[in-house]
Amino acid sequence: MPLRKATAESPRIERRPAAAWLPIPESVQLAIVFLPVLVTLLYIRAFAVDVPFQDQWAVVPALMHMESGHLHWGDIYRQHNEAVVPVPMALMMLVAKATHYDVIAEAYVAYACLVGALVVLFAFFRRVQRTLPIPTLAFLPIPAIFLGWRGHEGILWGFGLTIDLGLMLVLLAIWGAIRATESARFIWLAIAAAVLAAFSFGSGLLAWPVGLAILTFPAEGRRSQRLMLLWTAAAVACTAVYFNGYMIHRVPWPSGFGYVLAHPVLAAQYVLVYTGAALGATPSTDARINLALILLFLPAAWAVARSAELRKAVLPFAAVLAFLLLTLAPLLNSRLGLGVDQPYYASRYVSIAALWPVGIYVCLLALACRSKGWRYVLGIAFVLLCAGIAGGYREGLAYARIDQPKKAACREILKNYRVLDDGHLLCFYPDVEVGRRLAFWLDEYHLSVFRGGTNSAMASK
Repeated sequence: MPLRKATAESPRIERRPAAAWLPIPESVQLAIVFLPVLVTLLYIRAFAVDVPFQDQWAVVPALMHMESGHLHWGDIYRQHNEAVVPVPMALMMLVAKATHYDVIAEAYVAYACLVGALVVLFAFFRRVQRTLPIPTLAFLPIPAIFLGWRGHEGILWGFGLTIDLGLMLVLLAIWGAIRATESARFIWLAIAAAVLAAFSFGSGLLAWPVGLAILTFPAEGRRSQRLMLLWTAAAVACTAVYFNGYMIHRVPWPSGFGYVLAHPVLAAQYVLVYTGAALGATPSTDARINLALILLFLPAAWAVARSAELRKAVLPFAAVLAFLLLTLAPLLNSRLGLGVDQPYYASRYVSIAALWPVGIYVCLLALACRSKGWRYVLGIAFVLLCAGIAGGYREGLAYARIDQPKKAACREILKNYRVLDDGHLLCFYPDVEVGRRLAFWLDEYHLSVFRGGTNSAMASK
C-alpha cells in the first residue's frame, strides 16, 4: 500500500529516449525548428521600408549632434516615455553612424536581438530535455509563436530594438541566475544582463525580483546567502541609479491603479487580450484562444507544482511566466485607459506577450511525458496554438501589404519635403513645423532617405 500511495502522488515519468519514437536525425530537427528564423527574415526583407516612423524621429536630434560633433551624454542617457533607455539608444546611434541612418538596418539589428532571445529560450528547452524525454522537434511551436508575424510592428520597425534587446537581456539574466545556483561564477553574467536590461526597456527592472526568487528557491544545489546578498545589493544600486532624476510620464488618457481598481472587468479583459496577443487574427479571437489555454493551464500548473522533478524541469519557463505576470501591473497602470484592445494593436509588445503561450505549452509538454491523459490535453492546446499562429501570420501579412505602400509613399514625400505643402508632411510627423526641421537635419547630414545624394537642403539656401 505505501508503494501504491507514493506512485499515485508522484506518477512515474517515462524514460524512453525521444529518439526511440521519433527517428529523425538531430541535425534535421534543429534545421526544422529554426526555420521560422529564416521565414521572418524574408518577411523583413520583403516589407520593411527605409523611412523613419513614429518614435524613430526622437533619435534625429541626437544624430544631428553626433554628425556635427556636439554629441553629449544627455543624447544617450535619456528617458523615453516611462523607460530610461541608454543601452538601445547607444546601439541605435552606432547603427545610424555605420549606415547613415538606414532604419531597415536597424530593423535587422532588432531582429537579431529577437533571435538572440529565442536562442536563450532554446537553452531553457535544452534544460527541460535533460530531465524529460522530449524531442528537439517539439520546440517548433515556440519560434513559430515568438517570431510570428503578429508582432509585425516590432519586426518591421527598427525602434522595436528597445524591446527586443531588453527582452533578450532579461532572458539572459534568468539563465545566468539559474546557472549561478549551480556555479557561482555565473552570478556576474546574470547581474550584468540584469543591469543592461534595466536600462533597455521599461520592464527590464523586473529581472531583479525574478532573479532573486531563482536564487532563493534553487532547483539544484544549495541556497547561497552570499549570492542573494550580492544580487540584492546590485538590484538596489541599479534601481537607485535608474530613478535618480526620473520624471513621471504623464498621459492624456485615464491611468493609475485607482482607475484599474475601479474597472476590474476591463482590467481582466485587457490582461486576457495582452497575454494572448501573439495569437489570432483579431482581438476577440486572441482572447478566446487565450481563455481556452488558461483553462487548460490552471490544472496543469497545479500538477507541475506537486512534482519536484517537473518543477525542476520547467523552472526556466516558470521564471519566464513570472516575469510576464510581473509586467501586468505597470502595464495596466499606464495603458488600461487606451481600451482593452490596445495591447493587440500595439503589436510591438507581442514578443513579450508571446512568453505566455510559450510557457503554457512547455508546461503541458512536460506533463505529456508523465501520463497519456495529459497528452490529450497537450493535443487540444496544440490545435489552439496552431489556429492562433496561423491567424497571427495572416494578420501580419495583411498588415504588411497595406503598410508597405503607405510607408513607401511617405518616403517619397519626405524626400521632397521642400516643395510639398504642409498637408502632405503629416504622413511622417504630426507637427508640420517640427517635421520640416527634422527633415532638414536629415537632409543636411545626408541621413536616411537623403544619404548618397546631393545636399539639397544646403542647395535650397
